[in-house]
Amino acid sequence: MKITGVKTRLYEYEMTRKLGDANSPAGRKRVAALVVTIETDEGITGTSEGSPGARSHIHSMVNGLLVGRDPRGVKGLWKRMVDFVFKGGNYGVVNDAISVIDVALWDLKAKANDEPLWKTLGASTRKVKAYASGIDLPLSDEDIGEFYGRMASKGISGGKLKIGLDRESDLRRLAIMKDALATSGKTPELMIDSNEYWSPKKAIREIRHIEQHFEITWA
Repeated sequence: MKITGVKTRLYEYEMTRKLGDANSPAGRKRVAALVVTIETDEGITGTSEGSPGARSHIHSMVNGLLVGRDPRGVKGLWKRMVDFVFKGGNYGVVNDAISVIDVALWDLKAKANDEPLWKTLGASTRKVKAYASGIDLPLSDEDIGEFYGRMASKGISGGKLKIGLDRESDLRRLAIMKDALATSGKTPELMIDSNEYWSPKKAIREIRHIEQHFEITWA
């Protein structure tokens, strides 16, 4: 089996509510994305979703580095891409390109193996523990309670809250999320995400303060 090329397709859609974090507190409803499909000479394809900004890098890497190679050697192909961009640095849209290609290759390999991806990756079960994340900075207090309460009704007891702009409101909203998740009947697991908005020094200071009020699973 050999890689023969890659196709990409841009699309956008409008969500039912705004998603936002500390870098985009007003939030947004329209989202753009890129569907990536890696093709082979045996008709098996691998698909993933990535950033529209990485489109040119995706085509360049697949056509320049991967065409003609066996797609089932995913780790080796990932290393080939990382080595290729080593001096320039594998970050930003270049990293997006490598990541979306890597995911598509794993999808392709699982199809070639005629098995679910979790088996291809070596897992012993198809189940993983999930947490809820509403990308929820634009939500009102009432909306936060409703969202995490709805997740708790499905048995989910962990939640990740978008924070970072205002310490007082962060603590208030964490309390709302905790109370809502507690209705699952399990001990809530609280996670926080400031989306790189804080400097390292400020992150240490803010997390230390938050942990005086809540037990945080991770930040």
